[in-house]
Amino acid sequence: MVFEVKVGIIGGSGLDDPDILENRIESAIETPYGKPSDVIIQGEIKGVKCALLARHGRKHTIMPTNVNYRANIWALKSIGCTHLIVSTATGSLQEQFQPGQLVVPSDFIDRTTKRAQSFYDGGEQSPVGVCHLPMYPAFHEKTRQVLIDTARELNIDVHTKATIVTIEGPRFSSKLKV
Repeated sequence: MVFEVKVGIIGGSGLDDPDILENRIESAIETPYGKPSDVIIQGEIKGVKCALLARHGRKHTIMPTNVNYRANIWALKSIGCTHLIVSTATGSLQEQFQPGQLVVPSDFIDRTTKRAQSFYDGGEQSPVGVCHLPMYPAFHEKTRQVLIDTARELNIDVHTKATIVTIEGPRFSSKLKV
C-alpha cells in the first residue's frame, strides 16, 4: 500500500513565505470552527505536496492569543494534509539555545488559558463525545527524526531535545541580556 504524504506547514513569523512552493494554488476554507488565519496556499516542495498557512495572517495582523488554532488544523486536515510542521519564533530561558538556532522540541507545557483546548468541546459543530488524549509523546517521533536528520544533512545547528512552554502572546519568553 502506498501512503501519499501531504505536509501542512503552519508558518509563524518568518516561515510563511509562499515562494517556497511551486505550482501554487490559493484556497479559502471554511471550517466548523470558523475561518483559518488566512487562505491556504497549496503547492509542492521538491515534488512533495504541501500546504502553507500563515499563522498570524499574511499581513501578520493576528495576535497569538487570537489565532483560531482549531480552524487552522481542521482546514489543513480537510484538504488532505497527513503531517503538520508548525514553526514558531521564540525566545529561550536556556543559555545553550542561541538566536537563529533550530530546535525540534520533544515535549511541551501549555500555560495558555484563553485558547480552546480541544476539538471535542461539546459545541454544536464539534465531533460528538469526549476524547481523552495522552500528552506523551507530544510529537510524532518519526517526523521529529526526519526534521533532525535533514537539519544535520544541511549542516544546520539543531537542538534535538527541548520542552516548549507556551504562554499567552504577545509576551515573549526571553532572558534580557544586559
